[in-house]
Amino acid sequence: MNFNELMENIKKENGEVPRPLELLGQLDEGQVMQLVSERQSAFSGAAIPQKYKALIAMSVGIALDSPACILNNAKHAKKAGATTEEIIEAFAVARFAKSATAMASSMQAFEWLANNK
Repeated sequence: MNFNELMENIKKENGEVPRPLELLGQLDEGQVMQLVSERQSAFSGAAIPQKYKALIAMSVGIALDSPACILNNAKHAKKAGATTEEIIEAFAVARFAKSATAMASSMQAFEWLANNK
């Protein structure tokens, strides 16, 4: 499959080509081809259902502050059968995990503050 066919397939599947992917394709088609290949590989296994893979990917997007990833993976989760309630619950879990990471990452500052009141 060539780059233009790939982009058309993405557009058919998602209703649009995500803007970051479109811009990267203008700069380096090979990078887009590689990225899509990696996604296909990650999502091809059968051990984890597709909706859970999309919810995991959405949660990572939340943790990494990537609005495009959050939206695209919420759409994929819905398309793969996730309910709105499941998507919102995954959001809540990701939000908690992110806040817990912020707490753990702040430990040295907390220790310093506690010792320097």
